Amino acid sequence: MYAIFEAKGKQFRAEMDATLRMPTLNAEPGDRVTFDHVLIAQRDDQVIVGQPSLEGAAVAAEVIRHGRDDKIIVYKMKRRKGYRRKQGHRQGFTEVRVLDIDFGTGKSAPAPKAKAAKPAAKAAPTKAAKPKAAKKVEAVEVQPVVESNITDSARELADEAGLDLSTIEGTGKEGRILKSDVQKAIKKRDEA
Repeated sequence: MYAIFEAKGKQFRAEMDATLRMPTLNAEPGDRVTFDHVLIAQRDDQVIVGQPSLEGAAVAAEVIRHGRDDKIIVYKMKRRKGYRRKQGHRQGFTEVRVLDIDFGTGKSAPAPKAKAAKPAAKAAPTKAAKPKAAKKVEAVEVQPVVESNITDSARELADEAGLDLSTIEGTGKEGRILKSDVQKAIKKRDEA
């Protein structure tokens, strides 16, 4: 049983009694926080996907502590310019323990509606269009076009010699017919 929720612009996977590190929250240790933007949930071997979120679903967690990650060094330099900058950074985090996962109704919450454009000047009333009958589409076997899988110099040489390109086997990448293939076909024809 798990839920994937979004908080502070990031997504987290919540399982019962799991400890999560997330960007700093405005809550004191011991406070209870609720995350209600649940994207996906899984219970009883059934995955429920929200579009974009699940209605009524929430993840309840308790703030354990606040802290700061390990220091990373940010170093910038431009060669031959005497420009060097060294800066350290420690990202803050809040550690929370998942207490409860509520799956809600298991239905998707509607996405926020976009504002409708203002209607233009009144248009003339239109007749209701009749539904068109669906056309039957027959399966047609597509033959690969040999003409496109040949180099320009090979095509010119084959035209001059009067060779049929479909009889020549290409030795290039992905069976491409090269100039050398056409020359071999001409030589084979002349010998015969």
